[in-house]
Amino acid sequence: MAAPQKTIAARLWSFIRRKTSQQYKFDQQFAGGVWDGLAAPGESGRYSIIVGYTGMFCPGARILDLGCGAGVLQERFANTNYASYTGIDFSAVAIEKARQQEDARTRFAVGDLNKLNIEGEFDAIIYNESIYYLSDPIAAIKALFKTLAPGGVFIFSIVDKHGKEQTSLWNPINELLDLQDKTKVINGQGHAWTVHVYKLKQG
Repeated sequence: MAAPQKTIAARLWSFIRRKTSQQYKFDQQFAGGVWDGLAAPGESGRYSIIVGYTGMFCPGARILDLGCGAGVLQERFANTNYASYTGIDFSAVAIEKARQQEDARTRFAVGDLNKLNIEGEFDAIIYNESIYYLSDPIAAIKALFKTLAPGGVFIFSIVDKHGKEQTSLWNPINELLDLQDKTKVINGQGHAWTVHVYKLKQG
């Protein structure tokens, strides 16, 4: 009797892990339209800043968009001269939608942002409202150092809760990386975001 009970317990534990995973949570949210508001006009300001920073620091960039969702940010890049665009998200539902935008230089894939194994180099690595969903943001950023091309940039957009910057996130990032510029965006509804662009520290 022990073996069947162990099998049942293993299956139950596997079911629980799947139902409580980030992928399952985000799949349910994207399928239910929770994230549809990311395409609203009020979100456009921060997207424009991200696109502008990328074009300024890395024209013709190879872009890595981590937490890309259904590809809303890529749509803002579509008419720019980026060399390649790779979007990765926890949610298979979001990626299925994003793949409608794939072409010869644009691809999307499902992946766990906490433990990525990325091949190749990128000129701009972007966390657009996604860094705070990681279990250890600083470790995840450090793991991507080898992936950032010489002269490349990290770009982060983080919502300002109650109009205030989230210093618990920004402070360790500021210690880790070399801040190049930052811009605060406030939309017509009073929602605020801060966008920072960084290079790797020298030496």
